[in-house]
Amino acid sequence: MTYLGVCRLNEENSLNRRLDIIVVPFSEYACALLYFTGSAHFNRSMRHLAAKLGLSLSEKSLNKNVIRKGKEKINVGEKIITNTEEDIFRILNIPYRMPEERDF
Repeated sequence: MTYLGVCRLNEENSLNRRLDIIVVPFSEYACALLYFTGSAHFNRSMRHLAAKLGLSLSEKSLNKNVIRKGKEKINVGEKIITNTEEDIFRILNIPYRMPEERDF
């Protein structure tokens, strides 16, 4: 479930701000958190790295045994359990980056 809205603090001269509220199943939490706290370039880089390792990363899951024909996925594979963002970084064999370090 997703809510995309606008909010403003109840203060004089306060600016309108975008507000996204996203509700995901716990099983998708780590991948969703990684996706929504990274820049577009960071997310593409993480997905590319996963693909080079024969995996598939999305905002919903990290999968193994993915079968591709060129760039097309023939079989989405099996979901890897990821309870934390750190799990995803560990599986991809890269050091963990804090959200503020993901804007490149």
